[in-house]
Amino acid sequence: MNLSFVAPIMQNGETIVELLKNGVEKETEKWRNAIILYVVGTTPTTGALERFVASQWNFVSKSMIFYHNEGYFVIKFTNMDDRDVILYSGPHTIGNKPIITKGWTTDFNFKDEILKTIPLWVTLPNLPLNYWSADSLSSIGSGLGLPLYADECTSKMERILYA
Repeated sequence: MNLSFVAPIMQNGETIVELLKNGVEKETEKWRNAIILYVVGTTPTTGALERFVASQWNFVSKSMIFYHNEGYFVIKFTNMDDRDVILYSGPHTIGNKPIITKGWTTDFNFKDEILKTIPLWVTLPNLPLNYWSADSLSSIGSGLGLPLYADECTSKMERILYA
């Protein structure tokens, strides 16, 4: 990647850098298919996470794994469908430690988000079948916090022991 000089703007003795909207949008688009992954407890090695992804998430296209020194990973998928399949297929664990996954956003900040908000999978045993709509599950989940999604077995009603 070749870089070039872009003259900053001087205003009231301060240097102001303007980013080109088109360039930022282009880079943002590259990361839309990514998730943030955090393992509660000890952070696994990149190799351990690569083996986990290869064995447990082998039903989606090969992803790229990036480690951030703050203790989390960014996993970039080839398309949004693969990303969503992983987000909706939890809960996941590695070495008996829970994995927190979240869709990447432009304003993601690990220190502000991960340690304050932890998504939980909740089971609703013996839930009457007529309560299994997205509207009803959303209402029930809202009693606990911000509902995100239902697992695949609940969505497809492949298992009716619990939602």
